[in-house]
Amino acid sequence: MKTNLTRQRGWSPRGDRLAMDAPFGSWDTQTFIAGLTTDAMIAPWVIKGAMDGPAFAAYVEKVLVPQLAPETAVILDNLATHKNAQAAKAMRDAGYAPG
Repeated sequence: MKTNLTRQRGWSPRGDRLAMDAPFGSWDTQTFIAGLTTDAMIAPWVIKGAMDGPAFAAYVEKVLVPQLAPETAVILDNLATHKNAQAAKAMRDAGYAPG
């Protein structure tokens, strides 16, 4: 989510002051990541800034793995951040092998 792309101008009726809010008001990049199952969203996580390898490894180890049910299939896209050795080790240690 990039709050620096929030509109800073808008229209209001003549004579009325325009009141708007920016989400979180920080004007920075925030990254939202979560897991999806067939019936729910699990392990939501928001970090300040862009996702990098160490942040993704921390997410997998501390947030995602504890919420996975046995025999859950985990699918990652081809993003370079997802090709993280530490995250892969956390998944293997939890019993999830690449397939």
